[in-house]
Amino acid sequence: MSPRFRHRTTKKEFRRWPQPTAVALEERIDEIMDRVARAGDDHVERAAVLKEYLTQARARDGETWFDAGAWSEELADSYLALGRVDDAVATIANATRRGYAEGAEMLYELAEKLMRSGHEPQARSPWQDARSGYPEDVWIYVQAGIEYRDMGGYAEALDWLTAGLELALRAGDPESDLEQLRPLRASCLSALGRQLDDIHEPAAQREHR
Repeated sequence: MSPRFRHRTTKKEFRRWPQPTAVALEERIDEIMDRVARAGDDHVERAAVLKEYLTQARARDGETWFDAGAWSEELADSYLALGRVDDAVATIANATRRGYAEGAEMLYELAEKLMRSGHEPQARSPWQDARSGYPEDVWIYVQAGIEYRDMGGYAEALDWLTAGLELALRAGDPESDLEQLRPLRASCLSALGRQLDDIHEPAAQREHR
């Protein structure tokens, strides 16, 4: 479902914007949103309109009129539907650089979509951006491990899950991620014909405390 457009304006914001400018901008955004709705599943038109919306958002960076993060994801989805994978990756990378996301979710959700649609090589960039941009977010490692394991990339999954397990142990596992990391990692070791190793037992002990 498309994100709901919101453009509440406080009295303070109206004082900052001269009234005619505020009204004109609101009307312009409403017109763009109407065009998005009319585009429906026509991703060529939808992408063009959303790109126009984001151009307006970037020109007024920081203004509360725009929901640039959610509509960046919508634009990326339209690019994926059109097979424009590199444009989808660039859209999300640009959105996270501009601070349109509060965490890694936008990046790893794109990586998941790419992997599930057969674009694993292109998924590596958002995975790595998520990892470098949010190095303490254990959930990135969980999600990457799941995706690589599900596509049969057990060695790659094991690398992610091991790094995530080590991070969770160092942090004291505040989000109880070990409950997922440990069995996922064990399944990858088994698929690779390997035994449980030294890191597995401390993780088990920590999990059951």
